[in-house]
Amino acid sequence: MLILISQAWRLARIALGAAGLSVSVMSQTPGPNSAQMSQGASLQIIVVSSEPEAFDILNRIHNGEDFSRLAKTRSIDSTADSGGHLENVDPSRLRPELRTALAGLQPGQISQPVRTPLGYAIVKLLTYSIWSGSAGGGTPATDATGSVKYALTVSGQSEAQIPLREMSQDIVWDPTPQAVCEVMRSYSQKDALERFLSPGDEKLVASQGPLNVIDAHTSLGEINAYIGNMDAAIEQYAKAQRLANSPDTTQQLNETLGIAYLHKSEMENDVYRKPGDRCLLPMLKSSRFSHPEDSRKAVEYFLKYLAQKPDELEVKWLLNFAYMTLGEYPDNVPKQFLIPSSAFDSAEALPRFHDVAPEAGLDTISMAGGVIVDDFQNDGRLDIVKSSFDTCAPMQYFRNNGDGTFSDQSAKTGLAEQLGGLNIVQTDYDNDGCLDILVMRGGWEPRQHRSLLRNNCNGTFTDVTKASGLSSGPTSSQTAVWVDINNDGLLDLFAGNENGPAQLFLNNGDGTFKNISHASGIDRTAFTKGVAAADYDNDGWPDLFVSNLTGPNFLYHNNHDNTFTEVAESAGVAGPVRGFPTWFFDYDNDGWPDLFVASYFNSVDEIARTYLGLPHNAITLKLYRNLGNGTFRDVTVEVGLDKVFMPMGSNFGDIDNDGFLDIYLGTGSPSYASLGPNVLLRNKEGKSFVDVTTASGTGDWHKGHGVAFADLTNRGFEDIVEEMGGAIPGDAHAMRVFENPGNGNDWVTLKLVGVKTNKAAIGARIKVTVENDGAHARSIYRTVGSGGSFGASPLQQHIGLGKKAKIKDIEVWWPTSNTRQHFANVEEDQFLEIREFSEKYVKLERKPYRLGGLNRPQAAEPTDAISKPAK
Repeated sequence: MLILISQAWRLARIALGAAGLSVSVMSQTPGPNSAQMSQGASLQIIVVSSEPEAFDILNRIHNGEDFSRLAKTRSIDSTADSGGHLENVDPSRLRPELRTALAGLQPGQISQPVRTPLGYAIVKLLTYSIWSGSAGGGTPATDATGSVKYALTVSGQSEAQIPLREMSQDIVWDPTPQAVCEVMRSYSQKDALERFLSPGDEKLVASQGPLNVIDAHTSLGEINAYIGNMDAAIEQYAKAQRLANSPDTTQQLNETLGIAYLHKSEMENDVYRKPGDRCLLPMLKSSRFSHPEDSRKAVEYFLKYLAQKPDELEVKWLLNFAYMTLGEYPDNVPKQFLIPSSAFDSAEALPRFHDVAPEAGLDTISMAGGVIVDDFQNDGRLDIVKSSFDTCAPMQYFRNNGDGTFSDQSAKTGLAEQLGGLNIVQTDYDNDGCLDILVMRGGWEPRQHRSLLRNNCNGTFTDVTKASGLSSGPTSSQTAVWVDINNDGLLDLFAGNENGPAQLFLNNGDGTFKNISHASGIDRTAFTKGVAAADYDNDGWPDLFVSNLTGPNFLYHNNHDNTFTEVAESAGVAGPVRGFPTWFFDYDNDGWPDLFVASYFNSVDEIARTYLGLPHNAITLKLYRNLGNGTFRDVTVEVGLDKVFMPMGSNFGDIDNDGFLDIYLGTGSPSYASLGPNVLLRNKEGKSFVDVTTASGTGDWHKGHGVAFADLTNRGFEDIVEEMGGAIPGDAHAMRVFENPGNGNDWVTLKLVGVKTNKAAIGARIKVTVENDGAHARSIYRTVGSGGSFGASPLQQHIGLGKKAKIKDIEVWWPTSNTRQHFANVEEDQFLEIREFSEKYVKLERKPYRLGGLNRPQAAEPTDAISKPAK
């Protein structure tokens, strides 16, 4: 029967188990060498169904084949897509046979095949995690204080993707979006699990043992949780708990049931489809749920957990959330478990942003995905394009109607034919003056095809992937950047991949690309989650940065001959490990591109530590200041960014038009436990960043993905567009459009048009010299690009100028022609077009309006809003 189970659902339970609950792999007593093991370990694992297959893989490894590659192509474990990596594992909690195998290894060594109830495992020890020193960043040996506690996984994602992982190993695997969709639609593990459990628990326990039956119930619970059937999920988790025969298992299931009931409560109260203020942290009493029954059950289970483990921060955090949904926070939260409301206070007051997506015709609901805001029809209006992690979901195109509303024209544009896509980014690869779209697929999943969609300049798009030469094989990718690496006026493509070499495609100028990845020296293999481009040393040639989830990051210096040299360590930007969102921006306006890299740890515990001011065990966000000599200095602590937020989709813009770039972080992970606010960080004159999330009303506690800053209404203020939603269908969420309330500062918006330089002007640099109310002149710097990670802002550059601004000079540097233009004494608060080589700029007529229509009433301030600055 165990063989049948393995063949039917290929449970990804050998290492840590689905939902962290698989007691079949967990231990309840310390094993051999427990003093060493208490430090935690990083390892890789490959799991296969048979002993002969395991020994075949072991022989291949000893003959020089790469462990990560074999894990990705052969392992049936949930870690296969990440090359079998498991970070910061507590070995004392593994099954005895795995623990024993690990205890006999030194870093770099590989175990013999190990028999477990559901397969054969091969383990490679990478390092023991010895955490010491001050919290905040750098390498684990010097910059953290303890082992990171990862969020309990309640999502079903691993179970749901098992058929996709299995099919992707087939020699006839078709990685096209339509085929991937069909696999996900046609294969169900739910029926197999229900058949396995049909004899009843008593008979199954007698024949299979309680551990395997608990596994089956929790797995079936996870599959139901994946699709959002929380009643069925809760029923299975409860059955597993009744069979639990150890305190640890009972405790984990108490938390699991609390999380499941809290998510059920949110769904019953429709906060994912109609969030309003009900998803903002801290939740207002006036927004309490009208149907509180499931929230009370969540409180009950969280309190049961805390009665045994009162110091568990993750459960305390979730308990406070549950009380918020009841309207009983902070009054009724037991004092010993209370997270004080002061923890959420903003450091400064800020006018409140309001979500106006429904009024604007953008009441769309989806899973995680990418978003682009830009003018795709050259009519002076910013349109919105979005994609979804859902492999069967079509892309969506919302045309700006010019009156504060948008209309869905997905079918008309042809984009509805494109399925899936975790991220998207715009470009004008063929210099025809119309913006095209690149769709990236396969992030966190088996390899799939990307798509290049050519804008036909008539409101439609054509898939030209194959004709362009970009269909050079499937990849697991979610990140790419368009950049002219050789200053020939043609935009090239640099793409990062997961457990595969990075790729660089040179634009041939005839609509096709040439793969020069190996020849250019950028084809290092890593688990890449972010890439960025900028001329960091101001030598006139763009350089490349790669943010990796495992291992060091890469900085590629442009050698001016289509090759690059990796210099991250000497430049001081090799950290942090576990990198994710990244971008170059000049945060302090000194004329040198600085580098932001966000670490990613799936840890509610670490988020709670940020808000409570406790020391971190995880590596924090990172900001590297460009010193102007080819090196960077880590200024994270001094600017106040030594925080952990679980960021994914993120971007930067200027929310208050002061000329300094602010940051918005979308946060989350697939688990329903990962409830933490998206974060707005205000740049204080290039000296520090302060959290203004609560004051601004932008702290939705659900999963945030694609983020774009854009002046949607031509009023001169940047709004925040956020594609919300998690990685599973049960976590789909409404889009957020946080309308900027405005301010008294001046601004100018520049649309650059290249002639010899690429027409989209990507890589062109802007310097605006401005005087504010008689003060000394200062300079504000921008580089044309779409911004950050999992979201693309318009290529037109919105530049805040501060109060009572007088523009003394606008300078534009064009990379291909290496020419500069100067425009003196330009009037502020207007839209301008500047063409390369032109002696004059053109004023663009842009009609201002309000999101939701001209007659939409102004949103009222919540009467009990917590928007005061922290004391």
